[in-house]
Amino acid sequence: MLPSPETPETDPQEAYYRAYFGVDADYYLRKLAQYRAGTKITFNIGAFFFGIFWMLYRKLYIAGLAVIVALTAESYLLGMAIAHYNISDGNAKLLNNASTLFWSLLVGFLGNWLYLRQAENKVNQALEEEDNERDTMARLTYEGNITYIPHIIIAALILLLLLFFQFNS
Repeated sequence: MLPSPETPETDPQEAYYRAYFGVDADYYLRKLAQYRAGTKITFNIGAFFFGIFWMLYRKLYIAGLAVIVALTAESYLLGMAIAHYNISDGNAKLLNNASTLFWSLLVGFLGNWLYLRQAENKVNQALEEEDNERDTMARLTYEGNITYIPHIIIAALILLLLLFFQFNS
């Protein structure tokens, strides 16, 4: 009988990361391998197109809040600059589009890095704090994965604002 070929070493924590990443585990495990090999920044198309909503979906609440604050400040300052320098409507639209592209690219390129850092922290924390594997897996499944709750809350707030402005017009 021929000896079986050696299987490549797998990450002993892969099952924990799978629990954390949920349905997209294969994608994020590949990105985690790249991250650990030294490629810290990779592009995430979902983060590029959906930005803050992608961050909320992946439970990156602090980073999402930081982006919201930065976008709000940047929008305010851009509006003031447009008014102060009497920038034409065409150029103002160009500046706004450039700003949107900048933020989309920034979130697109930093999204995986932020998510993988959070995953490593959550997995390490769960391994330190939980007593058994079943509890660790359950915790990581709950803490990781995805959520639609912020999206539902935002949609409800938008609906309430629309109703408020509709009836107060």
